[in-house]
Amino acid sequence: MISVIVPIYNVEAYLPQCIESILHQTYTDLEIILIDDGSKDGCAGICEEYRQRDSRIVVIHKENGGLVSARKAGLKAAAGAYIAYVDGDDWIEPNMYECMYHIMINQKVDVVMCGRYEETGKAGREVFHGIPEGRYGKQELLGEVYPRMMAKDAFFEWGIFPGVWDKLFRKECLERFQYEVDERIVMGEDAACTYPCLLNAESIYVMQECLYHYRQTPASIVRKIPDSRTEREQFRILYQTVNRSFERHKGIFDLRQQWKTYVLFLMTARADGLYDGYGELDFLFPFPRVKRGSRIVLYGAGAYGQRIYHFLKKTGFCSVAAWVDRNYKELGRMGLLVESPEVIPGVSYDAIVIANTYERSRKALYQDLIGKYPKEKVHMPDVELIFSEESMKAFGLTENAG
Repeated sequence: MISVIVPIYNVEAYLPQCIESILHQTYTDLEIILIDDGSKDGCAGICEEYRQRDSRIVVIHKENGGLVSARKAGLKAAAGAYIAYVDGDDWIEPNMYECMYHIMINQKVDVVMCGRYEETGKAGREVFHGIPEGRYGKQELLGEVYPRMMAKDAFFEWGIFPGVWDKLFRKECLERFQYEVDERIVMGEDAACTYPCLLNAESIYVMQECLYHYRQTPASIVRKIPDSRTEREQFRILYQTVNRSFERHKGIFDLRQQWKTYVLFLMTARADGLYDGYGELDFLFPFPRVKRGSRIVLYGAGAYGQRIYHFLKKTGFCSVAAWVDRNYKELGRMGLLVESPEVIPGVSYDAIVIANTYERSRKALYQDLIGKYPKEKVHMPDVELIFSEESMKAFGLTENAG
């Protein structure tokens, strides 16, 4: 009944745990489709070993075409009435599909979604969708979900997270939108499928239970992009292709402004490669009071913090007096040169830069820091600057870009 699609590329260290977690599901009526997307490590052999062990496993070896291409190949081969995805370096709870399938059938919905654990080393943080648990028919979707599905007032708090891997889809609801995703997209590819699918769904169910383990590693957090021009073009494709889909379906609900906010959120975290003229600014975008040449404490080592750190080390735009994060021990085990925030009092600096784009956690951290250090030296991203006409133009997201 359920086809589980697993895109795989160079994750041999994690792949056995991923596959084992699917094989040991309490719900057993599964088709497990392993897509070896041209891996150059031992993934192909691991897939074949598991195929010999369990008749439910289908293995497809293909030339490397990227995540979207692998997902499409899996969907084309899928025989199940329901579709699930698991990334090859993640794993799932034993009862994930039993719980989701039970809800899917009994609640008669098109999509079921659960919470996730964000895993960094030994630390797992529970993360839930921003929509209360329960069933949402079309009227509830229109009134309660779509107005805040991607973004509402805060920059940035999701209503529904874009990942396809924490969801179970009715195949007929999903497949059209998965096939429409441009295979050149390498950032935002989940959102390009998920949000158009949800807009066209008649009903969904949101679970308040974490069943998926999303592994965060330096490789998964900061993806390698050939060059800034290529990266910028990929975001242009992402923005325009999905925006056209929302244009076609605006009669259901107009999501175009939320989509622009979502894409801008992604682009801000990668501004060094996407903001036209970034290196010529006299301040560190989007921190207008942090001037070029400042000596800074960079607070945060997630995707955004890593991106800023590598830009500063490469260019010397500002000097990094210290790079700190509360989760410094686990991040250190991942090979990142991150220290404890306790080093800040012993550091000479001009500014503490909060490298966090999520409004709720960013503001909480800001309040904590201004209680310990001079307020004028603590800097958050300036949201008004991000949404200014000048910034929108620099990112290529002015009206004529869509």
